[in-house]
Amino acid sequence: MDLPGLITVPPDPIEQLDSLAHMVGACFREEMWYATWLEAIDSLGADESRKLEITRAAIYADYAVTAPFQCVYTLPDRAGAANAYLRSELEGVTWPELEERSGALLAAALTAQEAEALGPRAEAMNPLSDTCWPLERAGDDEDFIYFISVGVDPEKRGTGAFRRLFTPFLAYADEHGLKSYLDCYTDRLEQLYGHFGFQTVERRGAPGFDIVERLMVRAPR
Repeated sequence: MDLPGLITVPPDPIEQLDSLAHMVGACFREEMWYATWLEAIDSLGADESRKLEITRAAIYADYAVTAPFQCVYTLPDRAGAANAYLRSELEGVTWPELEERSGALLAAALTAQEAEALGPRAEAMNPLSDTCWPLERAGDDEDFIYFISVGVDPEKRGTGAFRRLFTPFLAYADEHGLKSYLDCYTDRLEQLYGHFGFQTVERRGAPGFDIVERLMVRAPR
């Protein structure tokens, strides 16, 4: 997608992706899914810095496997970054395949003990970790936008950075008649995305966990 006001980040040099992952990882460390998932390594004595490092590694893994398909975007001032794909630009590769590649890349950044603890935790959270649901709702040949992650530098919150980062995607969706999909885990984010025209179409949970995945869709205007 050619989005006015945003820069499409190339896969090389990797330092660019790493810098953005470092920033967005700080944002996502507060995200309920990551916070809940990383509780699994509390018994290993993992401190906040290690959890932040793993969160950043997860964001970087997504960036690394999707950047070749022009799925990583940033504001010119680097105040925020979005990882989003246009289905037709994946060149025949599916998001589940890319997600599997991302998981393998992340696994390489974990210690054996961390992988042993976090793997089962992720499996238990699978019912509320579905990122493939748009494929179930869209037609076989229907194009759409899916937001993998959207993050703003914690130090730039309240500056309008989120709106500058997010609205170019919605303008593109409206211009091309595309639906947009995303998922989130808090009332605050659900309300935020609702302000931009997203509607919650389903809520999912998992036994033993308090968090709820909100599946949200925005129709083109």
